[in-house]
Amino acid sequence: MNAYLLSRLPTIYADMNVYRYVAYGDISIKDPERFLWVYSHVHLDEINRNVNTDALEGMKLLRAVEIADVLNENYRSIGNIVLREYVDPNLRYEEHLEAISGVEDTTDVMIEHLLRSFGADNYKQLSKTPEELYEEIDKLTSSLDEKTREELLQKAKLVSIELKESIETHLSNQKPIDQTRKAMGITSEHRKKVEGSQSPIDDIWNIISPAIPNISKNQFFGFEPLPGIDYLQHTQYGSISGAHIILNMLGINPDKGLAKREKIKNIISDSQHVGMASYCNALLSADQKLCNKARAIYTYLGNITSALCFKYLKGIVINLSIKESKI
Repeated sequence: MNAYLLSRLPTIYADMNVYRYVAYGDISIKDPERFLWVYSHVHLDEINRNVNTDALEGMKLLRAVEIADVLNENYRSIGNIVLREYVDPNLRYEEHLEAISGVEDTTDVMIEHLLRSFGADNYKQLSKTPEELYEEIDKLTSSLDEKTREELLQKAKLVSIELKESIETHLSNQKPIDQTRKAMGITSEHRKKVEGSQSPIDDIWNIISPAIPNISKNQFFGFEPLPGIDYLQHTQYGSISGAHIILNMLGINPDKGLAKREKIKNIISDSQHVGMASYCNALLSADQKLCNKARAIYTYLGNITSALCFKYLKGIVINLSIKESKI
């Protein structure tokens, strides 16, 4: 969990708002050429979802480059993150739109499950997801040869049936998030104390581990695969993104609106930013809760990434300093 980029300059992964603020002229960076500014597909997805391209101008002003996951012929990560050559962000965004055309909403099926874990009253929508999953795979495989497509659809059918049974067995009753936390032994006093500790992940695990037997700390937070599902791809980016979601579930610097459909995609996007930033020297954001959760994860893993938070004030000049030992 400590892979990182090698670059002549320290790499700064800025969140979406940083690029917007720079585009508007609301903030400026002192000597920005001291750093290599970075963005990812998460930024491009967020721009598309929010129908706001202003951040692209900030990326252009900082000459930001894209960090990308290298995929094999089966579109699976080979665990190699690279920096691409500089491309005008507006052109890169147009390429991105073309690449995702027709598959923009493929993750929506699983969002209902995440909402349910956060206590949403969404059983009706959740019950539709097994069928929706099958229909999505049916659409995505339409261009494959008949034999391959039929094999995949058969597997999808089995997964759909298992998913339906799991929903009916385990998710039929709505459970508010506070009730879930209480069942793990977490009180508001615990949360406040843990948030200010040197190692929030270690400290919260000491509280909840008695309620979660037969699983290790690294497995619970997603840093190691769970027994029986180790066939799933396990990347640094994905693991750290998942840990960010789990900290939200446990109430450690939680985001607002966890159980609200209009908020959840941005929360997921934040988790993905934290994951992609883990390959860089620093994550820069004005979101204190985002930085606190990121710092807890990076500290626990011994990651090189610093979570740098600034207080947004219009006209502020940000003077970044990254220690040589972090490069």
